[in-house]
Amino acid sequence: MGIYSRRFFGAAVAVMTFSGLAGILIQNPAAGDAASFSSTAVASAAIQTPAAISNADNMPRTTAAAGPQVQPLAALKNQMTAVTPLHASQPRSHPLTPVGGPLPHALTTHTLTNGPLNLSSNWSGLFEEGSGATFTGVEADWTVPAVPSSAVDEASGTWLGIDGVGSSSLIQTGTAQNTGPDYGGTQYYAWIELLPGAPDVIGTGSVAAPVSPGDEMSASITETSLNDWTISLDDNTQSWTFSQPFAYSTPGSTAEWIEEAPTVGSSVATLPDYGSTSFTNLGIAGSGLSSAATYAVYMTTPTGAIISYPANINTSAGSFSLFYGSPSPQVTSVSPNQGGTSGGTSVTIGGNFITGVFAVAFGGVSVPFSADVADGTVTASAPAHQAGTVNITVTTPGGISSLSGGDVFTYVAPPPPPPAPSHGYWLVGTDGGIFSFGSAQFYGSTGNLKLQRPVVGIVPTSNDGGYWLDATDGGVFSFGDTQFFGSIPCLGLHPAGSGLPNSLAAPIVGMVPSIDDGGYFMVASDGGVFAFGDAHFAGSCPGIGGCSGAAVAVMPDASGNGYWLVTASGTVYTFGDAGYYGAPGNTGSPVTSAVRTPDGGGYWILTANGTVYNYGDAVNFGDAGGAFGGLNPATAIFTTSDGGGYWIASANGAVDPFGDAPNDGDMLGTNLNGSIIAATGF
Repeated sequence: MGIYSRRFFGAAVAVMTFSGLAGILIQNPAAGDAASFSSTAVASAAIQTPAAISNADNMPRTTAAAGPQVQPLAALKNQMTAVTPLHASQPRSHPLTPVGGPLPHALTTHTLTNGPLNLSSNWSGLFEEGSGATFTGVEADWTVPAVPSSAVDEASGTWLGIDGVGSSSLIQTGTAQNTGPDYGGTQYYAWIELLPGAPDVIGTGSVAAPVSPGDEMSASITETSLNDWTISLDDNTQSWTFSQPFAYSTPGSTAEWIEEAPTVGSSVATLPDYGSTSFTNLGIAGSGLSSAATYAVYMTTPTGAIISYPANINTSAGSFSLFYGSPSPQVTSVSPNQGGTSGGTSVTIGGNFITGVFAVAFGGVSVPFSADVADGTVTASAPAHQAGTVNITVTTPGGISSLSGGDVFTYVAPPPPPPAPSHGYWLVGTDGGIFSFGSAQFYGSTGNLKLQRPVVGIVPTSNDGGYWLDATDGGVFSFGDTQFFGSIPCLGLHPAGSGLPNSLAAPIVGMVPSIDDGGYFMVASDGGVFAFGDAHFAGSCPGIGGCSGAAVAVMPDASGNGYWLVTASGTVYTFGDAGYYGAPGNTGSPVTSAVRTPDGGGYWILTANGTVYNYGDAVNFGDAGGAFGGLNPATAIFTTSDGGGYWIASANGAVDPFGDAPNDGDMLGTNLNGSIIAATGF
């Protein structure tokens, strides 16, 4: 009895197993037990024991396992003592041939997980390998699978062995299941093979040992001393046993349990549909086994379609099954997992058995794809789809992937395009006619009314949803979303120059809203200030003994608690919290308009000839100095909402943009009922 470590899957348990027979006892099988084979299956009746094989690509080991004690099993009465070489045209084993990429990928968790698989064109099953491991023994039991008869040649081998993964040497024993014309129908036999030698059929004399589908086989390969091996194979169902020593040099790098599509001539044979089989009682012997890991290998076509695979890996019993066909795929990773509704996102799809893929679909919509056989992934471009989630499926010979939480791709609607920059302006004539440009909306005018006095100003609300007009008599006209907070006529005051009692001392020349649109200021040419609604009165020119020159504009500061008053002579007066940033003084051209920066940290002052003076944080973006004057003075300066530019309007309706102010049009060349007196914009 030899001692094997049932270390498979990391469980180090020593179990006693049959190692072989002490001598060769020739005993014919009982009548009726002899298998019926095609005459071409056995090339010679001579019994041959392969000589020691030296492999140039494998360094021989300097140590070996101790030779096991042996004794025959009493239950197995028929002892097979002959090995007969197969003809060169018959199936023979071949080292593992990888498909798609380098091996191996460890099955460290003993379950199928995301990522690449070990693919091979000729092997499927499990093998053990480790950087510090040397294997001197391997054992297992298996059930001989049944193969259906076929009109074309098909061949399979079920075996265990040592080496053959990344190595040209391989010592093995197993059963063959072949079918087709060249095999005289369907045949089963037991064999051994020591590569590069030819396989030998186990039997007595020229008669092969009987093997039938469903037979329970037990096998072991043991190195008894350096380069001396014993191969043992028992058919527990047919009640025969075989054990012989062989001289063989091999590195012992791997131990394996395999279903193989053997090589015939120079080509891999067609694998028959063997259904399924199982390996049980797996065991290994050797040194450094703690460094070994278990690896699964899957037999595939050149394109990666799986045709034979291991499954049902039992970590406690040391067993697994093999199945003909393809396992069901499952998508468990999608990267990236979201994209735009217009499609075009390149998506890498991974998961279990994502190999041999011939269709990919996003929410049922098939798309072209490319496969990375080595990596076990496919890449596809997401088609266009409405916002929401879809499942990505792949189709392999194993079917359509079942739905999982990891196969979801989310279509994200693109954010709405940013609104077109909102900009525009209003021009107002002395008759109260309103002219709208750009995004500025028309909310009404006084152009069809008979006014007591001419209009002198226009003031928008903070959201540009309406505007107020004011006339020289202090009349206020509200349009859009504005509110009426009162007017000078409502106070019982008559227009300036009317000759009536309770008249204004000077005509109104401008108007501005309070900071929250809850009121407004009006200023008269003498610098008198009138506050309505929540507008905070902070002083006026008459209150300080008068101002130099006629007032032409008033500007509220950013706090709502102060304002600037500007006169035609170029003087700036501050009231309340408004800070002083400078003034042009008398330039030879009267000041006609002024406007503050959006943050209240500065202001621009315009003269009749089109010159602009900037103060505080106001930036000079240019002007039309000298282009206006006389009968066509520059009458208004008004800023864009970001303070990055401004417009200058003149009496004849011309509008000149500067900085980021766009040219949205003007009234130049139009016969106006009243000259343009004021303007505002955003």
